[in-house]
Order: sequence, then C-alpha cells, then structure tokens
Amino acid sequence: MAELDDERLAELVRAAHRDTHLTVPLARILGARPRQRPIVVLALAAAVVVGVVMLGAAFLLLAAPPSHEEPAVPAPSAPVQGKPPRPTSSATTAQGRCADYAAGELAQAGLTELPPLRFEVEPVPGRLRLLMYADDSGSTACWLGAEQHAVQVGLSDLTTTMRPSHPAGRLSNASSAFGSEPAAAYTFGRAPAGVTRVEVHFPGGVVREAQVDGEWYLLTGAGQESYDFSEITKVVAFTPDGPKELPVRHG
Repeated sequence: MAELDDERLAELVRAAHRDTHLTVPLARILGARPRQRPIVVLALAAAVVVGVVMLGAAFLLLAAPPSHEEPAVPAPSAPVQGKPPRPTSSATTAQGRCADYAAGELAQAGLTELPPLRFEVEPVPGRLRLLMYADDSGSTACWLGAEQHAVQVGLSDLTTTMRPSHPAGRLSNASSAFGSEPAAAYTFGRAPAGVTRVEVHFPGGVVREAQVDGEWYLLTGAGQESYDFSEITKVVAFTPDGPKELPVRHG
C-alpha cells in the first residue's frame, strides 16, 4: 500500500472537517504527524477487519435462538432376567422328591399339595420313572430321571384339551411327553365306575391296552413308540353298561 503524503492527508482532513472550525492549525497537525511505514498501515487495516468480523460473529450468537436440547440422561439398564433356580430335594423316596419338585409348580397353579397318587411306573426301566397324581379337578405328572426331572401340572400338550378335568362317572383323557431324553410319553384318564378294560387306539388300526386301577387308566410309551402318542385317535372304556368312547383331538 502507498504511503499517504502531506498534501493528500491535508485534503482528507479538510474534507472530513469541512463544517468544523479547527482550533489547531492544519499545518501543526501535519507537522506533528510521524511518518507511517507501510507495514504499520497494513497492521491497522488488518486490526479493523478482525474487529468487524468479531463484532459480526458476536451479533450472530446473540441473535440465535436459545437451544432447548435436554442433556443426555443415561437410560437405566434393564434388570437381568434369569431362570428361577431349579427346585431341589433331599428326599430319599420318589414320592418325597416329587412333592419337593412340584411345590413351585403347584403354587403357580393355586394349589398347595399334590392330588392322590394313582400310578407309579417306569416307562424306561432304570432310567425314567413316572408318578401320576389326579383328582376330580385335574392331574399332575412327575417325571424322575437319573439327572433330570419334570413336573407337569394340569397339562395335556399332546391333545387339544390343555387343562383337562377328571370328574367321576365320565371318561376323560390327558396326554403328554417327557420332553427330554430318554423319550417317553403317557396317556391317562378316568373311566366310569366298574370299568374292566381300557383301549387306546392309534392310526392304522393299532390298539394298545392300558393299565387300569379302579376308575383310572394309564398307558406309557418309550423311544420311537412314544412319538405315536401325539396321534392317538380315541380311548374306549369297557363298562358293565357297555363300551364308552372318547375321541381324542390333536392340533
């Protein structure tokens, strides 16, 4: 940038103060002015530009609407949902173990104790025992394996009757499987008084005879044979008044 000489500066002062009465002679003003170096003029100009930019930025910040964003709050972590501990038993008998294992399942069903025991059998000799408990309102199956056990309260998951009852004088049925290894299943129910034989019918004309104890009957199967229990077609009870038939529906 070119340096301003005295004549040019005098013109600028006269133009700026054309309507002003100067008490200090213009010559004194010019005579007292030190010679400006080009670098000083550039520095002054740069300072002016920086000041303007800073003033503009401050204006924009003041004019901007306030932010309404809420501070991030960490979401509470969900509680860890684990499986309830499996029931244990220190009993030395099969019935004692079933009573201990069934306590939690019975409580969830609103019951306080097991119904009377109707059958105790071994579908898989030496490996799996089944205890069937029942009364008018329903049945409970207790499976006891070498390493696993299962308690099924009011369950009939191999038929469409999920919570069957067993009122006196009627033919009823509940069928379910162990659901683990070794594979096993049962079909169980009540028959009218005086029943002498109960037959369980499978597809293809296959008929198997169930155990009968008083008014109650039970048929079990193991291994491949147990898979057929999901296809039982009907149960027939032979009584002094003639055969009583109960169709079994699935799915």
